Amino acid sequence: MALEAKNLTIKIQGSTILHDVDVTFTPKKRTAIIGPNGAGKSTLLKALSFVNPKYDGEVLLDGENIRAIGRKKISQRIAILPQSPQAPPDVTVGQLVDFGRFPYRSFIRASDPKADREAVEWAIERTHLVEYRDRHVMSLSGGERQRAWIAMALAQEPEILLLDEPTTYLDIGHQLEVMNIVEEINRDYEMTVIMVLHDINHALQYADELVVIKNHGVFAQGTPKDILSVELLAQVFGVRADIFKNSQGVSVLSPVSLVR
Repeated sequence: MALEAKNLTIKIQGSTILHDVDVTFTPKKRTAIIGPNGAGKSTLLKALSFVNPKYDGEVLLDGENIRAIGRKKISQRIAILPQSPQAPPDVTVGQLVDFGRFPYRSFIRASDPKADREAVEWAIERTHLVEYRDRHVMSLSGGERQRAWIAMALAQEPEILLLDEPTTYLDIGHQLEVMNIVEEINRDYEMTVIMVLHDINHALQYADELVVIKNHGVFAQGTPKDILSVELLAQVFGVRADIFKNSQGVSVLSPVSLVR
């Protein structure tokens, strides 16, 4: 399922955040959106998921304008996990994940209990949370809590998963745990993943494609191997970096100084 933006322009309180953006995301791939703070990465995700409908231009899902699809139908096909989501203190992991079935429920039509149960169980298992099902979300560690939120998004059974900085505030081990789950979901179920990342090396390791946002638009797009370089880091982030291969043969960028 193809997701794309055409001539997308977004202004917030009179300030232009994105201007005339054209970008197409490859189905079944993992795309990382990177760029400096304030470039519009999160703003782009909100428009792609119709969380923010206040934009000029078009967002197309399989060639159809998402404005014509309807929010519930969009939520059955696209799930978004924003930055730092919050849950009520008394909600358990199982209850939180079940909230992901909301797009399939309405006041006039009951959902399918069997389908709901199977989707919730699948999401809990895929995020390795079976033993935490009855724990309160607020009692979990940061990494466990983030996995619970990802499970809620997966319970929507989306074709496209949008993640806004999924490893923020997590330690190194939990960052890798979350990124490995994302990789498994994409590989095993061919789910399209579009994620905003701040860690350049996560983008190198876990993305098939990159979209670089700068100056209100798409500065570069392509595979990490083709476009993520010391030159790009200098141009986009104002940072000088060294590049080398780690023990797994993956390129690593190490910032060493600011560009003066």
